[in-house]
Amino acid sequence: MIQTGIRLDESLYERLKINAKKQGRSVNSYIVSILESSTELVFPKIAPEELKPDDFILSLGVMEGIPAESLKSDPKLAYILSK
Repeated sequence: MIQTGIRLDESLYERLKINAKKQGRSVNSYIVSILESSTELVFPKIAPEELKPDDFILSLGVMEGIPAESLKSDPKLAYILSK
């Protein structure tokens, strides 16, 4: 664990404490959850009909060897390969 010695404004700390209590968490746990959620990688939601690669991608041969089942079960892979 990293100790940073960061000092928070008293009013900010009080607001964090109130929100943490509402969620039944410690202040530290609440702050960590905020930081994690604000820095997580976000992949867009993809509708099943969007998983089909377009003709351009298919013409590149990028999709060769990747079973359609893999693309259907992994929207992140389908998204990355569609870009």
